[in-house]
Amino acid sequence: MAGRGDGIGRLEGLYNRVTADTPDGARTLNVKSVMALDNDRPNEAAELIGRALVIEPAEYAYLFHLAKVCAKAGWWSHCVDALRRAIYVDPVNPEAWYGLGRAFEELDSIGEAEVCWRQCLALDPKHIGAREALVAHARR
Repeated sequence: MAGRGDGIGRLEGLYNRVTADTPDGARTLNVKSVMALDNDRPNEAAELIGRALVIEPAEYAYLFHLAKVCAKAGWWSHCVDALRRAIYVDPVNPEAWYGLGRAFEELDSIGEAEVCWRQCLALDPKHIGAREALVAHARR
């Protein structure tokens, strides 16, 4: 891809240069993890977001990002764990419930997936993804 000399995107390289002399706080680690994931480095992204969670273990945004990292890498059991922790922190967030349903679907735990999608719809009756997932599984 144009603009990538060392496998790091230009924005990521700039961010790393700007933050080079500062200690890595949770927010910095999260941003670096997001950029690593955007540049198709899920192992590095997981390590970075894991370090952020050591600093701030109950931060919903970091837990949800960890779930995204796990999903992109195909680590579905870990994705479930991250989303369960995210739901513990913010039990009324429909996106976490929807994502947990998708992770269970990937693990062929359709009954658990459907429970999650129903909870998502209870929180957000207009959630299209959850509605479509339930309809798709009702047809099978």
